[in-house]
Amino acid sequence: MSKREYDVTRATKFFSFSEKLAFSSYLKWVLIILLPVLILLRYQVDRLDYDLWWQMTLGKYYLTHHTLTIDHSIFSWTPADPTWIYNTFLGSILIYLIYSFMGGFGLWIFQWLIFLGIFFSFYFFLRLIHRQIDVTSITIIAAIGIACSLSCSYYKPELFSALFFCWMLFIFFYVKLTRKTFLFYLYPLIFALWANLHGGFILGFGLFACFFMGELLNKIFLSKESFSIKELVNLGVASVLSLAATLLNPYGIHYLLSISNAITSDTYGLTSKFIQAYVNLWPYLKKIDISFFKLGQTAWIMTIMMFCLICLILYDLIKKKYCDFTLLITNIILYWASMRATRASYLFPFGFFFSFFYLIHRWKPKKITERTTILSLFLFIFFFINISYFTFRYNTDNKWFGAGLDSFVPVKEVSFLKKYRLEGPIFNDYVIGGYLLWNLYPDYKVFIDPRMVPYSKQVAPDYWAFAGIPVTKEILRSFNKKYPFKIAIIHYRELPLIFDFLRSNEWALLFFEKNAAVLIHKSLISTLPPEISLIDLGPSRFNDVKNPEVLLNVFTLYVNLDPDAGRVIYNIYKKNICDYYKLKKDHLQTMKDDIRQKKSEFQFMADGHKPSSP
Repeated sequence: MSKREYDVTRATKFFSFSEKLAFSSYLKWVLIILLPVLILLRYQVDRLDYDLWWQMTLGKYYLTHHTLTIDHSIFSWTPADPTWIYNTFLGSILIYLIYSFMGGFGLWIFQWLIFLGIFFSFYFFLRLIHRQIDVTSITIIAAIGIACSLSCSYYKPELFSALFFCWMLFIFFYVKLTRKTFLFYLYPLIFALWANLHGGFILGFGLFACFFMGELLNKIFLSKESFSIKELVNLGVASVLSLAATLLNPYGIHYLLSISNAITSDTYGLTSKFIQAYVNLWPYLKKIDISFFKLGQTAWIMTIMMFCLICLILYDLIKKKYCDFTLLITNIILYWASMRATRASYLFPFGFFFSFFYLIHRWKPKKITERTTILSLFLFIFFFINISYFTFRYNTDNKWFGAGLDSFVPVKEVSFLKKYRLEGPIFNDYVIGGYLLWNLYPDYKVFIDPRMVPYSKQVAPDYWAFAGIPVTKEILRSFNKKYPFKIAIIHYRELPLIFDFLRSNEWALLFFEKNAAVLIHKSLISTLPPEISLIDLGPSRFNDVKNPEVLLNVFTLYVNLDPDAGRVIYNIYKKNICDYYKLKKDHLQTMKDDIRQKKSEFQFMADGHKPSSP
């Protein structure tokens, strides 16, 4: 037997075994059961995004004030644009009601109902093209779930945009296969609802543009397989009616004009520069560090998906002299958009799913996905092991099923401010403002919050210029003169800023807990109620904390104030944090070094030398 014949025989056996494996109902059901487990591991309760809280604040406002419109400047004491229009009244009310009646668990159910809506869109499309859920399709859905985690991990109205975007694709490809163009007229109904749930409906019109441009090119160059003139007219009419349907909102056309102004103004540039949701994924194709777990993985999954699609389109072009311009244009634009900003990371994976299986169906090969069963199985196993490893080795104190939302926000810090009614106004960092709207307003108004746009003319540029550099005593004085606050509440994400305040010698640390610190201008210390001095600020408060991030943050505060208190937090960390946590050893060594260094500095000061900066 020649080498060529031997290789052909081996390949035949491999494909035969792969096809046999593809029809194993036992294997299929095992993966179907493991799929939601994998997604659950990837979608633990998010502790970073505070948008949920200001969204629920809006929902509560709509209900308690019996209105569907709002002046967004009422929540802040700093200059904010009262003309800004942001319409999520339906989405915000739903989120608020779900949380009010069912808490975090209800929000988790809401999130997974959205996921089920997306999954069933995939499932019904596979049935439409006469395909069963198999190992390959399950693996592709798993990859999509992983890639979408950057934008769909949160409990907020934006999840509706992911669902409706998926439905838009499903309807289009359904019509493309069946030519039942009357289904295009479902679009206006979707947009009438979407426009009142979340502003992401604007992405739908970008998708319409891709559909229409692609099908028009198909009509010019591939007239036999393209939409007819009548079908193109139906698509165009449905698009126009969808645009008209978005006018069914409390602001009418002014809402659309507001979105247009925001897109074309400098606000987007400011937003994309400083906010995590607009992080560009291109650099993460080259980064191999802790950020790879989510950012890098997502970037590579989408890039491999794009590569597969290009290969399929090239095969069509070379072998069959055919190129579907709609698929080409749509996926190139969706890939670019998803790589451009993390909050758009769901766009391309959804487009990939429908495009991939549409192409596979158009060729009508009987065994192409069956022959990839073994490869798909290994890929699924890799995903599962990888997600499990990173979830449990690089994270600890994870929460699932919507639990622990309150443990990630400054509940006790805000209660302190409300109890003692310290003289305002207050300064707060950008992220924490979302929760302050929820739990501190109207006792105090905020300096800034994650809605961003109302502050884009003055406060936001000033804030980013202030928080983005080491703040000297003179810079702080100048900033404080422009914005006369006497109290500050700052999240530990901005720890350097906390130390900038303390280093000025004009501000004092008044109270701190697991998530934030409250600082006071020293001119107000004499006015404080005497009982504040009796509050326990000792490190033993954190004996039960099992979150390494929290312990590291409070350690950093303590060690700069009292190295012995820092040693107590070190011991708590050593006892409470599981040894399986990958970073534990490095963190403990860093803490040891910091304690030693600070003790030396304190001794240096005790000998009469000038103190160093914290």
